[in-house]
Amino acid sequence: MITISVDDQPQTASEIAKIMGEIDPSGTHSPFSDVEKALKYAKENQPDVAWLDIEMPGMSGLELSMEIKKVSPHTNIIFVTGHEKFAYQSFKLHASGFILKPFSKEDLERELQSLREPLIERKERAPGILRVQCFGNFEVFDDKDVPVRFKRSKSKEVLAALIDRRGAMCSVGELCAAVFEDCDDDNRMKKQLRVFLSSLREDLAKVGADKVLLKGWNAYGVDCSRLDCDYLNYLKGDSYAINSFMGEYMIQYSWAEMTLGELILKPGKS
Repeated sequence: MITISVDDQPQTASEIAKIMGEIDPSGTHSPFSDVEKALKYAKENQPDVAWLDIEMPGMSGLELSMEIKKVSPHTNIIFVTGHEKFAYQSFKLHASGFILKPFSKEDLERELQSLREPLIERKERAPGILRVQCFGNFEVFDDKDVPVRFKRSKSKEVLAALIDRRGAMCSVGELCAAVFEDCDDDNRMKKQLRVFLSSLREDLAKVGADKVLLKGWNAYGVDCSRLDCDYLNYLKGDSYAINSFMGEYMIQYSWAEMTLGELILKPGKS
């Protein structure tokens, strides 16, 4: 399990991480007193649980919970506070749980028994196999579950568009139509797209996953057998993927709304 604890009092955040280490010694439990660092970590590591102090300067725990949900939709939010008055607000935000300070190991164990979101399945993958998250934000992780770094944001979007096609080969023109919304210069678009594809190939090669990208005659695709993807698993009827779908799909890309509509109207196989 991966968890974070965020409190403007460092000793409190560290105490939660220490207790979590006792409860789940094989997991990763990271304390933060800096909200921005916690949010960045959540985006990159998709924690299973976030223990959040409600009263913090700058950004409250209630506000932070909404930001974490944007970048890590399946993180369970458990609020930690010294005041019962915040209980109603926390449950309005569909929090997984709520504990009062001072807390005990038993308090944390109790909340972990009734998590709202299922724990992320972090299984061992063969070298070169990518874990792809399409539900919520589109994110890509290497075979060690480290986020893949893309030199160009459009290269990442091209990969998203190819995965959205479920392995079907796409012409350069089709990809241009997907990733360029307003451009009437066809030749310029195709030239730019090839730059993004070249950059994407380099990004994947750095993590040993260059074989994911397929090239045909003026067309490109992805080898789905080299992807551990929630969207593709959902279409296969995988129960974990089906339970993970919360009505959001590649939310940073407007073109993904069509597929989202299909997912909502036609749920995964049972």
